[in-house]
Amino acid sequence: MKSMPLSKYYEVINPTYECLKIIPHSSTRNYNSSALAKMVANMYINIKQSIKWHERKFVVKSPLKCSYMIDIRKTDVSFYFVVPSQYITLAKERIINTWNKCKVELIDMPTIPKGLVYSLGYENKDQLSLDVDKKSNYPLNSILSTIDIMEDDDRVLIMYNLMPCSQYGWKSSCDRITTKFIKGEPIKRELTGFSVIFKVLFAVADFADKVMDSIFKGEDNVFKDFVSAFKENINTISSDTKSKRNDVIVKTQIAVISHSMNENRAMANIKNICEGFEEIKGDNRLTYEQCFRPKINALEYKLKGIPTNKFSTNECQNLLQLPGRELLEEHHISHNNVIETDVPKDLQQGIMCIGESKCKDTITKAYISTDKSYQYLTWCLIGPTRAGKTTLISNTCYDSSKERECNVVLDWCGKCELSEDLKASLKGKVDILEINCDDFNKLQGLGYNELYTTENDEFKHYKSAKQQGMQLLTLINSLQGGDEDLRARMERYLGAASLIVAINNGPVKDVFEILQDHELREKYIGMVPINQQTNLAKYIRYLNELNEVKNGVVIGTKLNAVQGILNRVNKLEQNPYMEMMLQKDCSNNINLVNEMQKARLILIKMPEGMFATEEEKDVYATYWLTKIWGALQRRKMDISEDEAVKVNIYFDELYQVENCQEFLRSKLSQIAKFWAKPIISCHYLGQIGGIRNELKSANASYTIISGSDKDNYKELKSELYPYTEEDLLNLKRWHAINLIKCNDGYGKFITSLPKPIK
Repeated sequence: MKSMPLSKYYEVINPTYECLKIIPHSSTRNYNSSALAKMVANMYINIKQSIKWHERKFVVKSPLKCSYMIDIRKTDVSFYFVVPSQYITLAKERIINTWNKCKVELIDMPTIPKGLVYSLGYENKDQLSLDVDKKSNYPLNSILSTIDIMEDDDRVLIMYNLMPCSQYGWKSSCDRITTKFIKGEPIKRELTGFSVIFKVLFAVADFADKVMDSIFKGEDNVFKDFVSAFKENINTISSDTKSKRNDVIVKTQIAVISHSMNENRAMANIKNICEGFEEIKGDNRLTYEQCFRPKINALEYKLKGIPTNKFSTNECQNLLQLPGRELLEEHHISHNNVIETDVPKDLQQGIMCIGESKCKDTITKAYISTDKSYQYLTWCLIGPTRAGKTTLISNTCYDSSKERECNVVLDWCGKCELSEDLKASLKGKVDILEINCDDFNKLQGLGYNELYTTENDEFKHYKSAKQQGMQLLTLINSLQGGDEDLRARMERYLGAASLIVAINNGPVKDVFEILQDHELREKYIGMVPINQQTNLAKYIRYLNELNEVKNGVVIGTKLNAVQGILNRVNKLEQNPYMEMMLQKDCSNNINLVNEMQKARLILIKMPEGMFATEEEKDVYATYWLTKIWGALQRRKMDISEDEAVKVNIYFDELYQVENCQEFLRSKLSQIAKFWAKPIISCHYLGQIGGIRNELKSANASYTIISGSDKDNYKELKSELYPYTEEDLLNLKRWHAINLIKCNDGYGKFITSLPKPIK
């Protein structure tokens, strides 16, 4: 007779397990952690499913389980989830869905400490439920309070061993046990009725006390009250027990292991934790006892010497908990303050780097979109003073200059510290043009020389003059001569004067002179080229309306018709710099079109010492912005898109110049068509109230730097989801939440800001 090994007949396949470390987030909530217990319950396989005939032998699959462990030390608390290898992806996904801001890492199995072992189990039958309150954080609050009495070398590990099981016969057993409970029959796991007898004796004693009290008070309904109270005390089952009948059940073991160099301390720690479970007592409660099998193996399906109870998945919510903000901060537990999200693929390369993003231990550089449709859209930088805005601007200027882009910085703050910082960081690295507006020796003439034309084409010449007039009208309207813009009649005269002067290539000062001086007015009208006579006929007629005529002879000007314009010009001349600029022509002016095409860093420095009032600064800033706008318009006429250099225009503290902000608002939806990108820096969005609504409609991108006010989050709440207000408030220094336009809508991710350029 020949023998054959048993392995020829059957094979047992034991599961392998992986350990996931869960790093909580400061805004963790445990409202739906029962979903993890349901995941475990769904791992159940019956006998038929576990035994298969394969390759002429029986293959037997061992049952699966999961374990949730809380590892408590004096200096930190760790949370682990042990799952079968084949469920690792599902488990990660379910954990993140349950605690959607936590971080999950695959790690080696932690060592199980040696020491005292206690087990916890139901006092009553499994069919009676513990208290279930999804809004509370018990028993974890009580458990973690043990940290206060622990020493540095102490350690306590709590292990919840969850084993999926059959649901067969569960409802009928619930009906049987709850019926016993209602009748007052014994329902403890030990077959004794002492607790019922105790309750009866207690109720009788309470009744006797009430009877004696009622004799003295003359009350006659004490018996009725006693019966009602007795029934409620003995016979009523909780809603949690009622719900447990219809819930999914998971076999559960609870082991607590305490290690310390001091035995008394080990005992104190473990008892303090076990007593913390008293917080969730309901119709049932958890009692504890010492287990004399000191070695616990986390990979065993069933822990030896530990009682098994049937928990509902809702009850498991009491076990599967992570600490919230208060507990994390109180006990200094390691946690994430912010969500980690991937940078969209199309933002992982580009020109203007906005920092590095870390997600799942992978660091990725993030960029502003270079997509043809998005590269010119507005970008808004939000952050308090000394938050890192200047360093970020320095880096983006440097990055873009290397790729032959022009950067224009309008600087009207303080002593132009932004420009000075940029110059210090980038000198020798990029081509810099400084326009020092406070240098009397280098003052330029006030005018729009970029719009001048030498071409003979009749329409181009007329269009150039018209554009100059529009820029000048914008400038004059920024001078608050009244509560409203110039009245239509005065606008008509100013527009006519601008056209007549511009068509003759005259200086801006002559626009205002011909509104007052009838002789100069007549001279300019006489100089209008013959080929423009038809185009300017009505404008000449407007100017002639200003003539004061006596006996058929022009003797002066009706100044009352243009007094509003002259009042504003007077305000213009109150600033000595603008007064001197108005006296000069534009023959020596810098041509911004040419400078833009050289891909330079253009610093337009307007230190606050130039201005006596905020209004003067606003007018001066508006002049330069209208001049830049005119340059962009002219460039659009003369240069093709392929030849045009991209222009990035930086505005810092735009709230200081109200009319300048309004002009930018009016052009924000158009400026991308002129191959220019506005970049607006501010402390908070409320500072630029006149433009913030326009930013949204213009598909602007945002970078909100740490330290920013929570009102910034409220402004962009729906767009920033899933980031919350807490994520913004808990950003590390030199970090930012980004909302960047990309191919998939908006990329939402956190970056560490670029470091200073060396």
